[in-house]
Amino acid sequence: MRDTKKLIEENNEKRKLLSDDNLELYEDFLVYVRTDLRVAEHEGEELLMELLDHMLEAQHEGRHAKDLFGEDPKAYADEIIEGLPSEKKREAIPFITTILCNLLGWGAINVGLVYLVLSQFVDVKDSISLSSLLTIFLPVIVTTALGVKVIFALIRSTLFKEKKSSKKAYWKAGLYGGGSFAVILLIAWLIPDFGPSVQIVWWIAIIVGLVLVLSGKFIQRQFNTH
Repeated sequence: MRDTKKLIEENNEKRKLLSDDNLELYEDFLVYVRTDLRVAEHEGEELLMELLDHMLEAQHEGRHAKDLFGEDPKAYADEIIEGLPSEKKREAIPFITTILCNLLGWGAINVGLVYLVLSQFVDVKDSISLSSLLTIFLPVIVTTALGVKVIFALIRSTLFKEKKSSKKAYWKAGLYGGGSFAVILLIAWLIPDFGPSVQIVWWIAIIVGLVLVLSGKFIQRQFNTH
């Protein structure tokens, strides 16, 4: 059985054989399947490869790929996704956990590096209250979990349309991200400090960040490789 990485590499090469019109339609399928949180990564890539083979065969016979999927390719995509065995559908929790580990991990690494650089030039506050940590951590979890679904939904709303409106979707995604960040800052500003303070040591922050990033990669491999 080909692993997921091999499937993706083969997909990248084979879809270059599609005509421009067929490629545009296929890439809609590709994004639609890859942004569906119900579909496990490996099964999604197998499904995309099967679609690609059918489209290449139709193209070789002189038929347009649209002939394969009818007037509503989105409905066709939904139908084949729903047809996947339930045990092969991806759980959203491991997927979102991976994103959170990466987000928090790189955030901790950046904090460590900023403290390292700034401490060479100015006196920096080397502690943070427990309330500030919770105020930042909890909203980040909530906004990340919701953000994945919101942004994926916005991207998917632009697919399988003759006139793409991706710019509008990107603006909405940007507004969501900026608005979420502003809300987190507002909450952090409004809530007074309480509880014990935690000392920030730059090298500990970097180590914690690396552990989180590596944990995210481990979780991804455990749930997405076969």
